[in-house]
Amino acid sequence: MARCLQASKQIRMSGGFTLLELIVVMAILGVAAGIGIPQIRNIGQRQEALATVDQIRQLFWQGATAAASRGGTNFVLVRSGNTLQVQSQVDGSVLRSVTLPNGVSCSLNNGTLATFTSPGKVIFSSSFPANRQFTVTAAGQTFTLTATLIGEVRRQ
Repeated sequence: MARCLQASKQIRMSGGFTLLELIVVMAILGVAAGIGIPQIRNIGQRQEALATVDQIRQLFWQGATAAASRGGTNFVLVRSGNTLQVQSQVDGSVLRSVTLPNGVSCSLNNGTLATFTSPGKVIFSSSFPANRQFTVTAAGQTFTLTATLIGEVRRQ
């Protein structure tokens, strides 16, 4: 019996962890992961929303600068479903396209929204909001954007 007690003391003194200590550590890690993972997901959704807003802003700017740099070639901004694109009025080729990801909505109507003309001027169609403001909603946040006559889009 004395040998068994001595062997048990040697095992305990070897510096290992008890089962109870391991369970406590696993519980703490589980709680931390339960709190942290949803926060990481929210950060990712917010970044995707901001990236979409920036892509729409660049879409307007690229349409205006392309029209200014190509002289007589006009470009149009068209929305079809979840896709916004700048097309050449001459041959219909697509200069740039943005597809709204799932869960992202835009208040702009379908159809031709604006025409970009030389020297970089934007003529808005009647289907574009009169105050030139529209919204993009993503990840529970709504971004209000204002388009200018020179193709700049400001986020408020």
